[in-house]
Amino acid sequence: MGVFKEEARTFEAINFKQVFIYNDAADYGVPYNTNDIPGEVTAVFQALADLKKLDDEFAKFPTEKPLIRNRQTWGAHDDQGPTGVSVDVIIFWERDEEYNFGTKYTISFDKITPTHSLIMKDSNAMICVDIVSYKEKA
Repeated sequence: MGVFKEEARTFEAINFKQVFIYNDAADYGVPYNTNDIPGEVTAVFQALADLKKLDDEFAKFPTEKPLIRNRQTWGAHDDQGPTGVSVDVIIFWERDEEYNFGTKYTISFDKITPTHSLIMKDSNAMICVDIVSYKEKA
């Protein structure tokens, strides 16, 4: 199947570039500056927008499952909004009688605190992509 290969490659490119924030922590991602957003991050924004449009179209068909799921936000909810947001994107590659098999991409965006910005110089945001195999009942 060739469907959604471009989006998968976009998410995997970010996953490949991730670095650990601290040597003794499991937090990782790609730091960037929101005033100079790298092309890879812009590509993720565009891929999510395209998948959202498809989800809106697929909503007309009750048997279709959404591509974007489990949106969560965290952090301060003041005039500037949340400090972080994450979504799951599920792309199915194969189907048998009972199950759909694919990949789940958990994409997280987070604002970097002043403490973190001492470590990640010239950055005020972070993007992280977790990738796992996924299956669910058809």
